[in-house]
Amino acid sequence: MKILYLLFILVSIVSAWTCPACGIDNSGDFCTGCDLLMSPPGMQYIAPSTVTVDGESIYVDAFYIDRDPVICRDILDWFSQEISYVDQIPVYITGQEELLMPGSNMGEEFRDIVFVRYTPWVIYKDLQNGVTGVTVQTGCFDIPAASVTFDAARLYLNDNGKRLPTGVEMAAAVEAGAIGLHDTWEVMNAYSDFISMTLSGIIGTSPARLAMFSENQTPEERIMWEWTRDAWEQPSDAVSDFQSPYALLLKPLDPPFEGTALREGGYYNVIFRGVVPIPWIEQSGN
Repeated sequence: MKILYLLFILVSIVSAWTCPACGIDNSGDFCTGCDLLMSPPGMQYIAPSTVTVDGESIYVDAFYIDRDPVICRDILDWFSQEISYVDQIPVYITGQEELLMPGSNMGEEFRDIVFVRYTPWVIYKDLQNGVTGVTVQTGCFDIPAASVTFDAARLYLNDNGKRLPTGVEMAAAVEAGAIGLHDTWEVMNAYSDFISMTLSGIIGTSPARLAMFSENQTPEERIMWEWTRDAWEQPSDAVSDFQSPYALLLKPLDPPFEGTALREGGYYNVIFRGVVPIPWIEQSGN
């Protein structure tokens, strides 16, 4: 009985939390003071705020945001369920069919593998080009999942009860100190040997000599971009236009640095993370 009592006390302590919105201590899933739901695992609360974007002050509702970007380990099972055939791979990764490299080019022992150049992604296939599994090179499971297309990132987050952040939400999260910086070179270096095997033998140069992996870039230039749900050059407070072929990218500097990319593309230096809005009501089309 004493053991059960101690276990009950331990569970109570573990489940206790302080509401980030009103400061009240709670033991249930909802705050007794303001009804805020306890923070989802791995997410940080961002209070309502006003941010300045291009000289314009914009109010941002409270939301939760992933403290870290989605990593390769997170998305592997989802990829395996979503991608059924080899010709679907570019829809989810890189957006470019020409970046797929049959493993058979490297030897008969790799005939059931498809490599994706510039990335650590490895796809297993059968003789009918059906996809039987997706993985990454050993050592790359915990690096940010780069080269994922906008639509794939959006669908993955949606299936996990989240969505991509808007540009102003990212700006608010940066101001709150919730967004860490990721160095493209450090992430790429995690699988440089893999790139050497799948890329440099074809183009005749080592990864260190490739301009996009160059150590000569400044630390600011090497910071990885992040997908937002916004269409490029739409008003900052507008509902996202998912018909636009271009999406807004942000480098989470303070202030954030804006860029643009094709939604159908996936890029070696673009990563993503999720948001859960508060209150828990999504607009249609998310």
